[in-house]
Amino acid sequence: MRITIVLVLLMAIIGCSHTSYMEGRRLADQGDFDLAITTLYEDIKQNPNSADAWRELGVAFYKKNDPIKASEALLQANHIRPDARTNLYLGLINEKENNINGAIESYRIALSLRPRSKTAEQIQVRMDHLISQKMAADALNAVQNEAAIKSSDIPSNSVAVVDFDPTHLPPELAPISKGLAEMTSIDLAKVASLNVVDRLKIDMILKELNLGNSEYADPKFSPRMGRLVGSRNIVTGALYGLGEETIRLDGAVVDTKDSSTVATTPTEGEMAKFFKLQKDFVFRVIDKMGIELTAEERDAIEEVPTESYLAFMAYSRGLDYKSKGMYQEAAGQFNDAAQMDNSFVAAKQQVVVANRQAAAKMQGSQSASQVEKVMIKAADMESVMEGLDQMQAAILNQAGFIRINQVLDNFGNPTFNPPRIGEGMGIIIIKGTHND
Repeated sequence: MRITIVLVLLMAIIGCSHTSYMEGRRLADQGDFDLAITTLYEDIKQNPNSADAWRELGVAFYKKNDPIKASEALLQANHIRPDARTNLYLGLINEKENNINGAIESYRIALSLRPRSKTAEQIQVRMDHLISQKMAADALNAVQNEAAIKSSDIPSNSVAVVDFDPTHLPPELAPISKGLAEMTSIDLAKVASLNVVDRLKIDMILKELNLGNSEYADPKFSPRMGRLVGSRNIVTGALYGLGEETIRLDGAVVDTKDSSTVATTPTEGEMAKFFKLQKDFVFRVIDKMGIELTAEERDAIEEVPTESYLAFMAYSRGLDYKSKGMYQEAAGQFNDAAQMDNSFVAAKQQVVVANRQAAAKMQGSQSASQVEKVMIKAADMESVMEGLDQMQAAILNQAGFIRINQVLDNFGNPTFNPPRIGEGMGIIIIKGTHND
């Protein structure tokens, strides 16, 4: 068969150009790092611009426990062509050097380069864990160095929304304070001129201070809270149950710099129409801050995430569990909210976040070496698949079956779909003779 012979020859030709690189990877996988490094250097001599060879050289040095040379090789690979595997290992190196900011940034870049699913999952969980660690450290540092914080240095357009005081509500309704505060923060983030503080950062500061709901919701405490979280404006409030079906929200905007407080007009509404209460409150806060909204911003704020009271209560309970570090329970409540209202996008997003945080919490209980092994195993297994995808693409390209510069991207995904004839049909023409 002439076609078979041609394909075999093509594979041999392509294989020769990849022999040193693939052999280096194989040796590294077997633990023969010195020979792997020597082999990969030989490949680099022939192909100095091979990002793959530089990357695998860095991986071999990393596994040999030589982070300095590993970093040099990986940075060279990144300079030639960044990919997820390279930045994953740079993240691991940064972690070993206790450079948490650098590790977070490397993992963020790795995710932006679309690694395969299992690797992406491991990177995302690890990044969540590190971000949580960083925020906890930042909160502790802020409290310990509170005297050095200058209110004048805090951006004037910054705003933070703390949970509203629920002490005047029945216990079963108390979580609504978190739900209303969360939605208020989300709506204020839709205003382009405002810089809204991450509520996770607020939670970290509150845990460090060990304050109760009524204390941190008190406007008298807000200036201190603003300095600690780095916000010029603090939005706070208290909720009151007026009978079984009506709720009232008394809010205030406190200026961290001069400790001045501007109260909003009390907002009342039916419990079942919580969304109207929350929207009215947001617009009153914006009015008190003297902000002129664009038509687009006003329309965005007026969008209602859910009109289901039951879904909102489940969502609020999820936030309550989440603030207590009970992530699996939180995910269950968010999932209930999403099932009660299939259009409740915020609840669906929180399911994903809570599940990741649960995984990050579990990962945090493991040793660094255990986490490292899991991440490396996922990356190495999927890297093998990427290599096979690239070889397949090269064979097709060299054979003339598909004449494009790069059939697959670095992660085995088609760079574009071939032209189709009809629905779900395509034609591949292979020219040649067939001799039995």
